[in-house]
Amino acid sequence: MDATSPMDTPLISPSKARQAASLAKDWAYINSWLNRKYSPNPVPHFERNEDTLKTLLALAVANDAGDDEEALLHAAREETIRNLLSQEEANPDSQTELLDIIESSLDDKGAKVLDELAETAVLLGTFTTDIGELNHRIVDLTREEFDVAEQVRKIELLQSYLGKELQALRAQMEELKNEQRYETPADLPSQTADWMRGTKLLSAKVEEYRDRISTFEKIGRDKGLRIEDIMVEEESAVRLREKVKTLEGKVKMFHGLPPNVQEANKELERVEEDYLNLVRRRDTMFENLADHERV
Repeated sequence: MDATSPMDTPLISPSKARQAASLAKDWAYINSWLNRKYSPNPVPHFERNEDTLKTLLALAVANDAGDDEEALLHAAREETIRNLLSQEEANPDSQTELLDIIESSLDDKGAKVLDELAETAVLLGTFTTDIGELNHRIVDLTREEFDVAEQVRKIELLQSYLGKELQALRAQMEELKNEQRYETPADLPSQTADWMRGTKLLSAKVEEYRDRISTFEKIGRDKGLRIEDIMVEEESAVRLREKVKTLEGKVKMFHGLPPNVQEANKELERVEEDYLNLVRRRDTMFENLADHERV
């Protein structure tokens, strides 16, 4: 037989199909009833099983029956009120007498039920003892409890977040208080004075090297150089290069001067400019020496 034959496809029994349709219809009725009761707020989450369905169906049926009964009672109440109003117009003391008669006719159980009904109305915050109104008030209280619980949860999350942020800020404050790098060094004035003296010495050295380079350039222009002279000048240039490297090391020592020492900054800028001129002259001298060697 073909694998796709209808005889091989599983069939749903009619009883299970009817049961599934009945469950779907009951849940649709319950969902509609809950949406009406909790509107415009969402329906709280709950476990959906057969026991819950039976309980909600019983509650919904009782509620609808109560609504129908309330409508009948309302109509009867209106009729009674009209009759009482007409009687009150004829006899103003008839209503008080009627209430006294009803109260005196109640037994202990009836009086207790009446007191409990009145107390329930007070606790629910309503001015009527109507059963339908009390039912609505109970549903409203459930909805309000759900809203308050949700707000409390959000507030607790916000409180937890703010607590963590506050703890982090306090830790940062303690770190800033105890961090030594944010404190001014005690020997800052003496360091500044040493840097100033070093700057003056460096300036004098730069002037000395400038004069030497000028002398070398003048000698090279006035007379031709021999091989021996070139070797001597080359040795002098090597020594000068070493001195320049030493000078560069000394210049790097003054890169960390504080910005508030204005005179030191100006002096360093001038020394740096002289150093660049010295390097350019050195390169020019090397080029002249190379030209003489080629000649």
